[in-house]
Amino acid sequence: MATQPTILVVEDERELADLYTTWVGEDYDVLTAYDGASALEQVSDAVDVVLLDRHMPDMTGDEVLETVRARGHDCWVIMVTAVDPGLDIVTLDIDDYVTKPVTRAQLTRIIENLRVQSRYNGRRELHSISNKMETLEDATTIDDLENTEEYRRLEEDLKQLSDSLADGFDGE
Repeated sequence: MATQPTILVVEDERELADLYTTWVGEDYDVLTAYDGASALEQVSDAVDVVLLDRHMPDMTGDEVLETVRARGHDCWVIMVTAVDPGLDIVTLDIDDYVTKPVTRAQLTRIIENLRVQSRYNGRRELHSISNKMETLEDATTIDDLENTEEYRRLEEDLKQLSDSLADGFDGE
């Protein structure tokens, strides 16, 4: 029998962290951290997905993310935050960005989508870019986005990645 994926919930609001833990705990092994420092103590190669709050009192989610990546952990990271997305998410090494409030169905659907994506090698970056574009498009008008270098870079990265994946299929 396959082991359950492990999810690390990082949220400084204890009630919310415990709620997320309860929601995903039925289908996954779950670790819970109420601040950035304890998140960094618990993250390991055994963690498959991190649900990461962006604003916490001891260190930001961005700082936690940077440290997790610097340590070489290749887990999926979903920012679950009250912070509206800005163009700065383009440079974050995340797989999805969700603005609170989030529902149980929304959270479990995102995790399941990531699990499905993980079965298709080489598609993670495509999924991440698509999610960032969708998040930004939901937060602002497409006309405003298209005038930014960051969004145009995402569009170009998506096109290049899509072309290279299509070339790979042609060669099979």
